[in-house]
Formats: sequence, C-alpha cells, structure tokens
Amino acid sequence: MFLLLSEILQQIDCRLISEDINQVSILLKERHQDRLEGTLLYGEKKIGIFKTQKPTDNKNSTWHFEKDENHASGEIVLFKNYKLWHKLQSEVLSKEVNRALFIGLTSSLELISSDKNLLKASSGFFKIGDGCYGGKIKKV
Repeated sequence: MFLLLSEILQQIDCRLISEDINQVSILLKERHQDRLEGTLLYGEKKIGIFKTQKPTDNKNSTWHFEKDENHASGEIVLFKNYKLWHKLQSEVLSKEVNRALFIGLTSSLELISSDKNLLKASSGFFKIGDGCYGGKIKKV
C-alpha cells in the first residue's frame, strides 16, 4: 500500500467538462510520473476510474477507463480551439491546448450504460479547465 501512495507526485484539480452535456466531466486528482488519474463523473455520480497518459516517442496521448471488470483504452486528440495539436509540430504549444477528444470512449461506455446524455457527451469535445495547463498540468 505504501508503494502505491508514494507514487503520487502531486494532488491536482484538473477538470475537463463536456461541451455538449456539461454535467459530464472528467476530474483528474492525482499526478503520477507518467499519467493523471481521477474519475469520470455524471453530475456528482462516479461512472468509473479515468486515467490519461502523456505521449511518448512511440505513441500519442492515451486514456484508460475502468469500471468493475470493464477496461477500455483509446487515444486522446488535443486541440487549441479548432487547431490540432501534435507533439511533432510547433504551431500549437502544449500549454495552449484547451480541448480534447477521447477516441473510442463512447463505444466503451455503451457496454456499461445506455444513458443518451452520457454517450453524447463522451463522443464530443471536452473543455480543459483552468486547473489544468493545456496538455500539461500546472506546476504548483
């Protein structure tokens, strides 16, 4: 148990809110060395555990969702307004990123829910909140 707790580098408050259904949000509360962890929420109801992982040399940013025995993963596509961000370009800086798409999240959530608002929210853009630093977390 101690090893798990020592892995948390920082407590954070990074909220991503669905642009379509603002009751659906992702609240990332823990910063680890290579990922952020939190929960997918519908209002105050916890839908499941949500994690994001930063890009590496070999792969783009990814998300991971867990609820009970259901596990799913996909890629995160990041934007500054309507301009695509990618780690290999220099036009949009990672700190300027303010929107995200979670590719494949809707089809993963269909396995655990038929709620139309949750599914609609998960298929669209999420606004990256002020507690975040674009594609990075603000250092305190």
